[in-house]
Amino acid sequence: MFGMFRRPKLDRSEYDRRLVFAIDDMKYDFQKAKNSEEALFESDINPRLIKAQTALAKQKYFFLLRAARERKMNGQWQTAFVRPE
Repeated sequence: MFGMFRRPKLDRSEYDRRLVFAIDDMKYDFQKAKNSEEALFESDINPRLIKAQTALAKQKYFFLLRAARERKMNGQWQTAFVRPE
């Protein structure tokens, strides 16, 4: 009964590919949060909330990087902050 609700297992290469995309997305979110933090400090928004959002994005990004390191993944990571809005 419980077997029909399981997700199909991904092979190693597919898992690694998805992890690379997730890392790229989180890097973008982290960079965007850092840029927003600098811009929003001049507004009326609570600075603690801004810093918390940036810290959350940073922790998500580093969590994914640690997962890739534990899997001993090699790859080319995006170095530029280029993504259309």
